[in-house]
Amino acid sequence: MISAIILAAGESSRMGKPKALLEWRGLPFIEHVCVALRGAGVEDRVAVLGRAEAEILAVWTPAGEKVAVNPRPEDGQLSSLRAGLGAADKAAEAFMVCLVDQPTIAPATYRKVIDCWLANKDSIVIPRTFRAADSRMKRGHPVIIPAAHRQLCFEGPLDKGLHWVTHHPSVRIADLDLDDAEIIRDFDTPEDYAGLSGG
Repeated sequence: MISAIILAAGESSRMGKPKALLEWRGLPFIEHVCVALRGAGVEDRVAVLGRAEAEILAVWTPAGEKVAVNPRPEDGQLSSLRAGLGAADKAAEAFMVCLVDQPTIAPATYRKVIDCWLANKDSIVIPRTFRAADSRMKRGHPVIIPAAHRQLCFEGPLDKGLHWVTHHPSVRIADLDLDDAEIIRDFDTPEDYAGLSGG
């Protein structure tokens, strides 16, 4: 069993409003991510919110998702992941790290990443795709971390983020090549958001 941890605690300073609440096709970003995860068959889903918790929950109603709160989102991505791990199902064999500002990832893509992990259960699975801008393969999200590496997420320096975990000498990486640019597409600025069709 896999638990999905949706990181939605960021301050969204460049965007000017919580990215979880940006709308696309009539739904907030956070709901798009949750709908895709439900469609991929992920039953244990944890949304990690930050200081905008009340604002987000006033608009978005969880449909089976657990809500964890990171009291110090300024400590970065790893601090939010720790909050999510604390709320995830204790029986989870792995944790899928998802970003709230990736609403365009389809259920089928999440499923491909899960299937890759099922075939490589001792590895951290990271999807990657070709980025034309610099003609190279670029790693993206979601990332799946086996439960065996859970403790690393609590040992890493907060300023190093998830990169410290995925580059730790004790881990094995399974890169999954996908023809899907959405795994490296996120929305950090109003300009990024303006480029989203139907935003």
